[in-house]
Amino acid sequence: MKATNKAPQIDALLSGLFGKDRKSVIAAGECVSCDSTGNNSKSFTDDLSRKEYQISGMCQKCQNDIFG
Repeated sequence: MKATNKAPQIDALLSGLFGKDRKSVIAAGECVSCDSTGNNSKSFTDDLSRKEYQISGMCQKCQNDIFG
């Protein structure tokens, strides 16, 4: 999957929060939060969750933990 484009300042903020480069993590199919691997379009329950992954880099489990 491909990460959404963000302003450099937002990418820097997200990288600082998680200590990882969001774009690299998404390109590798990993999670910025829990280090899970193998995240792809089939890993998510719906289109909104897939889109959120491209925005934040959080896997389905982490999204569920944060957003409920």
